[in-house]
Amino acid sequence: MRRFLHDPGEVLERVREQMGAEGAGDGLEERRASLANRLATKQAEKDRYIRLYAAGHLDEGELDAYLADVRSQVENLTLLISSVEADLTRAQEEKELAATTEAWLMSLRENLREVEADTQEALDKRRELVRLLVERIGVSRTEEGRPKVDITYRFGPPVAESVEECVLGERNTTLF
Repeated sequence: MRRFLHDPGEVLERVREQMGAEGAGDGLEERRASLANRLATKQAEKDRYIRLYAAGHLDEGELDAYLADVRSQVENLTLLISSVEADLTRAQEEKELAATTEAWLMSLRENLREVEADTQEALDKRRELVRLLVERIGVSRTEEGRPKVDITYRFGPPVAESVEECVLGERNTTLF
């Protein structure tokens, strides 16, 4: 645990990459704007067909066909816009989680000395820290008979009262 908290390197690198990927949301914003413009164009097209019908340039059958086509296109564009908005929301949530995770890991790293002391209080804090940071520890042997320890870490600040509810993400690490 000490080694991980001293140098969460790979995890922080992934978190920083995720935070740096915020530019990926720019393409989504452009796509949403493009789709919104296309939707507005389709709604204006519908208004034109109605004006043409009112002016007597279209009969009722033609109007119905044109409006059905426009209605279908509007529904498709609305679904596409909803999909892009869901992607934007997900990207924002991932960015916020990455920032929170990095801040939490850095805070744990800064307070490492507090839990490394040779006192009962520090021991209790170390135990609690292990409960919060470690999902599972598995011990087995390699094919050569050497001990193998698999540790599954949790990443992210605890958001619940019980340790079981604190999982925000996981990563397996093999030691030895």
